[in-house]
Parts: sequence; structure tokens; C-alpha cells
Amino acid sequence: MKKILTLICCTIVLAATSCKKEYVTTSPSATTIFDTTPNFVLDNSINGYTTTLAVPEITDYYNNHGAVLVYIEDNGTYEQLPDVYGGISYRFVYTKGTLYIDAQNADGSVPTGPGIPGPLKLKIVLVP
Repeated sequence: MKKILTLICCTIVLAATSCKKEYVTTSPSATTIFDTTPNFVLDNSINGYTTTLAVPEITDYYNNHGAVLVYIEDNGTYEQLPDVYGGISYRFVYTKGTLYIDAQNADGSVPTGPGIPGPLKLKIVLVP
């Protein structure tokens, strides 16, 4: 009788502690590719150049819950920012609807002559 009672108790305990399956569905990331010649403007406060791009896909959601990734194209290969590309250090920040890109020499000085940032191909990935 004890064995049967123990077996029944073990069965009840196992049934009560069984796992519950949970399915989490996520939205796919959105990718936007920009072929652009941004208007870089000299900004003495950062010893470099800065530009502003309108990206209406960046919403408050990405500021609070998601992520924005920016890549710069180099001969068919994308490198994620921040990065040093052609001797120029690039970084980015974003707010709702706007992406800011800063460029300065890798040593922190202002780019001059052919070092001024030129045409860029950017890939912007919005991760929910």
C-alpha cells in the first residue's frame, strides 16, 4: 500500500511541475540602404565634420526598446560604425527621425584636403 501511495504522490508531483511552452514572436529587423553624398559641415567643437540625415523610420520605439546599427560600405563590404575608414574616424548618434554622423582624423585632428569625407554608402539596420 505504501508503494502505491508513494507512486501516486510522485506522479502528482511530476504533473504539477511540468514545463509550460512559451512562444515568443519578434518582428524582423528593417534595413535601409542610403547612397548619399552627405553635406558634411565643419564643427570645431569636435575637431571634425558632422552631417545630419533624415531617417523617418527611426521612431521613439527604437530609442526606448530597439537598436539602430549603421554600416559604411567599402568596395562591397560593410563595416559597422564606429569605425576608422580611409584614415577618418566615423561615429554616429541618433534621435527620433534623425541620424547624425561625425567624422574626424583618427588622431583627433580636423580632416583637410582629400581627407574631407566624401560620398558614402550607408546601410542602416533597425532592430526591434
